[in-house]
Amino acid sequence: MAAPQPLKDVGIVITRPMHQGETLKARLESKGARVLHFPTIEILPAARSAELDTCLGKLGSYHYAIFISPNAVEYAAEFLDFSALPPKLRVAAIGPGTARALAAHGRKPDMLPRDGANSESLLKLKALSAVDRKRILIFRGQGGRELLAETLEERGADVDYAEVYRRTVPRLDHSELTHWFRQAGVDVIAITSREALLNLDRMLSPALTPYLRAAQLLVSSPRIIRLAAALGIRRRPVVAADAGDATLVRALVQWWTRQGREQRKNRREHERSA
Repeated sequence: MAAPQPLKDVGIVITRPMHQGETLKARLESKGARVLHFPTIEILPAARSAELDTCLGKLGSYHYAIFISPNAVEYAAEFLDFSALPPKLRVAAIGPGTARALAAHGRKPDMLPRDGANSESLLKLKALSAVDRKRILIFRGQGGRELLAETLEERGADVDYAEVYRRTVPRLDHSELTHWFRQAGVDVIAITSREALLNLDRMLSPALTPYLRAAQLLVSSPRIIRLAAALGIRRRPVVAADAGDATLVRALVQWWTRQGREQRKNRREHERSA
């Protein structure tokens, strides 16, 4: 018996960085979707710096190391040996994807939120609620969110950053995305970070901006909803509980089954009569 395809012929644009969208693309295609991978963030290693070397050189002085994303793990691996981490250093992962990346490098996390995969979820962990006089090293990309460090410092911790990667806007051929937009082939755009949405808005030509303003987004946090509204995107996004591939697909299937199909029908009827 053929597997059910609840997203049959749904046109979905995913914006994950190159080499990080394959699993999500495959999951969506297995549900029958047509998927265009249009990366709006490029991930590159950070340049080695004296500050980074100082942090890594005193790993034994830290009580906790927090990895903020799978990228933080993969690019940290270029600077350190996970099998040689100090035995007393407790390692935290922000979510399941980061935990899997750590396990792949031979170091399972000691701390992992049960619900959610963001800074707020990490801060609910019991171990991170009592960090007075604790030293914490956060592995992240350059210019990431400050909420985690600021809250831990308010709780009395001494926090440093190990910025092991950087983000930039990729240079892409827009012809296929243009074709999808103009042929009414985009039903949903999946956005899993504020930066991904900001970059998409910057990357589109003025002729394509109206398509983004009218687009249906699939997002993974309320912060992205607020940004979408600020950018003038009219439809309220579909919200997944977190940015995990399975969670995104599940949220999209539920929405499409309940109202997405009818929404597309109404949109296309409006476009034909316009």
